[in-house]
Amino acid sequence: MPSRQIPPAQGSDEPRSGPEAVPALVDRLHALADGAETVSFAEINRTIGAQGHAPLLMVVSLFMVLPIGMIPGVGGALGAIVALIGLQMLLGRKGIGLPDVFGRRTLSAERLRRAAARIRPTADWLRKRLRPRWSALAEGRVSLSIMAILLILAGGSLLVLGAIPVTTPLLGLPVAVFALGVLGRDGMVVAAGYVLLALVVFGGMWMQTSSG
Repeated sequence: MPSRQIPPAQGSDEPRSGPEAVPALVDRLHALADGAETVSFAEINRTIGAQGHAPLLMVVSLFMVLPIGMIPGVGGALGAIVALIGLQMLLGRKGIGLPDVFGRRTLSAERLRRAAARIRPTADWLRKRLRPRWSALAEGRVSLSIMAILLILAGGSLLVLGAIPVTTPLLGLPVAVFALGVLGRDGMVVAAGYVLLALVVFGGMWMQTSSG
């Protein structure tokens, strides 16, 4: 089935970063699903990914947190995309080359539309509260490199642990906070992402120790 042609965001009036970029990304996601039955990861990569790493990471992490991420087989694919984004960030490259084995995976467009509608009020709320601050965390090379390594580790772990339903949303939450901070240029949110990821990791270690 031929892929639909959706104009890339590059060259449009959509903001690529800053508080206004958050609701604009939700609008882009809704447009991607409009008039379709299914949407492939390759289509998401071509359209959302055209805006940079942060918008694509934001979308992927939202899929991880929402029920979409708990669909069998989707968690591992989302984890692989997160790891690839982290690798490209670490190498300083734009965009990601998505292997066909992941790019061919599809999501229901109706699920995508429902997800966009569900997060739209939150996106509008965030737009009013995000602001550029602590730029060293949101845009600095050191912070972005550390974040990229964490994304590679977190995403790669889902290739093994993605079959456990609760793992994908648990890891998706700090990834979403990271993406939100970078997309909104808000370093305070990025700092919250580091804290949240530490809590998830140490919480998982504690639960494993307790069960053992």
